[in-house]
Amino acid sequence: MTENKMVQYIKNENVVVGVIPEIGGTIVFVSKNGSENLIKSNPDLWDITKKPAVDENTDFVPYCGHTVWLGPQKEWWMHQDLNIEKKHSAADWPPDPYLYIADYEVIQKNDSTIQLKSKHSPISGVTIEKQIAVNPDGSIFVQATVINTGDKPCAWDVWHNTRFDGKCKMSVSAKEDNVKVVPVLNEKSTEMPYEIKNEVFSYCPQKPPTDFMERSSKTFIYPEKPEISIRTGKYNFTILFELHKKNEIHPEQGLVEIYNHTEHGVDSDLLEVEYHSPYKKLNSGEQMCAWEVWKIKEV
Repeated sequence: MTENKMVQYIKNENVVVGVIPEIGGTIVFVSKNGSENLIKSNPDLWDITKKPAVDENTDFVPYCGHTVWLGPQKEWWMHQDLNIEKKHSAADWPPDPYLYIADYEVIQKNDSTIQLKSKHSPISGVTIEKQIAVNPDGSIFVQATVINTGDKPCAWDVWHNTRFDGKCKMSVSAKEDNVKVVPVLNEKSTEMPYEIKNEVFSYCPQKPPTDFMERSSKTFIYPEKPEISIRTGKYNFTILFELHKKNEIHPEQGLVEIYNHTEHGVDSDLLEVEYHSPYKKLNSGEQMCAWEVWKIKEV
């Protein structure tokens, strides 16, 4: 592995995790036993000197990797007055640039752990702290703490989003009536095939047919078990999280959400593996946190 000078690395037990504090504290690299990057990231965008200015007009930049958003998505721009057009249109894109692309301060770092903190977002009214650690057993702990640093109440959930190559096969245990698949259907996009077999949901990633440019589907899941498995390279990458009560999750979101997208090219294929914490109201100064544990095993 050749280390990139823009990335800060932590490691333990032959597992290496790379983070860029200046790009939203994004995890851009995960490797085991010297493997290629096991998550999808875009190293062409890692140069922080080319990062766009961060304000209410900043467009989305596809760094990929692991990021933390807030839910529900439909309220991303509803509680601010910096961009009135986005507020009045109830825009659901892009995510808050102050949280996903702005500089995070490194609060503490050693060989195996790093702790980071964003500045206050005038769009979402919060600050996010991230704690990332490679444990002695080689598992990876990722925790996000959302703090209301504004002067009025707000309500959000914590949204972990980890990206993989769109050709990776994933699985999560779920009963069929707890699975809602929403395909993206238009003149250029058709649905992604999937299966539910023995109460296990999986996408069946395929390239689009010749008369379409892409395949895309988003699935909202209330799982039976709090884990998602992804086959990436020769490794099984398992994401563990808390299994919350269904009524604690915002009705516009799912405890687990999976987005799978392919095109005829290679680099644009994408699998997003997402976990939502309970939706909570936070008074000024209050906070909530949500964690994931990643386990990587050669298969």
